[in-house]
Amino acid sequence: MLRNLDGLSLLSKDMPKKRLCVVFAHDEFVLEAVKEALDLNIIEPILIGDAKVIKTILIKLNVSFENIQIIDELNPEQATKIAMELVHQNQADIIMKGLIDTKFLLKGVVNNEYGIKSKPLLSHVGIISIPEYDRVLFASDGAMMIQPTFEEKIAIVDNAVELAHHLGYTLPKVGIVSSVEKVNPKIESTVHADMLKKHFENATDRIVDGPYAIDNLVSKESVIHKGIHSPVAGIADILIFPNLDAGNVFYKTAVFLAHGDSAGLVVGALVPIIVTSRSDTPKAKLNSILLAGVFHHGLFTSHN
Repeated sequence: MLRNLDGLSLLSKDMPKKRLCVVFAHDEFVLEAVKEALDLNIIEPILIGDAKVIKTILIKLNVSFENIQIIDELNPEQATKIAMELVHQNQADIIMKGLIDTKFLLKGVVNNEYGIKSKPLLSHVGIISIPEYDRVLFASDGAMMIQPTFEEKIAIVDNAVELAHHLGYTLPKVGIVSSVEKVNPKIESTVHADMLKKHFENATDRIVDGPYAIDNLVSKESVIHKGIHSPVAGIADILIFPNLDAGNVFYKTAVFLAHGDSAGLVVGALVPIIVTSRSDTPKAKLNSILLAGVFHHGLFTSHN
């Protein structure tokens, strides 16, 4: 179990270098994270985009061009297609969003002709380490699925659990988040939570329970005070939110108000996809690269 995101560095320490393909890499913030990953000797970059601008930024950051592949392509759709083809050719292990609109990148990922989607659903899984909290929290989905159906929530749980497994969680505890801990037919999230609990009740690789409000999932004191008895209550590893609004508000509140450290991936494709925002810190971007590397290593070793 991860106590904080510094544990990602330890997990990636003995792994082979990962080939990181950045789509539209002509962005100083993204290349700063690439530089930090290079300094840790964990990646081999493939940078697609405006080659002239990329080289100018690399010079400014004092990064050698040695062992860096730069592909000059200014069309977003074509740049995305090149990245997808590199994955299919087993020449890229991680895809990272640069200065490209997310919709262009993900449209390429799900393209029927050359896309790399491998699961029923793509979803975002964030990981947050909050100061003085004894473990990290997985949070999904606060970036992609606007108002997921019950069936889509099954896939969101599956994706989050898969990531947790590859980080060493053999039996992750999954809490289905709502505003209350009792089923109320007027609150859809509680109905879905109860359905998810029943759907996964015989699972041997996860424990799923809900509905629970956030305090019931992260605070042992709250659980004791309310007299709740559950193997998930107070000690959840994974928080599954009812919709994008709830997940996004939690994620950003944890980062910007609770000073949490963060990382995040889009899961459900042949390789992990890093979709960071410009407001993310260089540390958050580096964390996401580390997370992607550990996840890819787990995917590769489990399939070989």
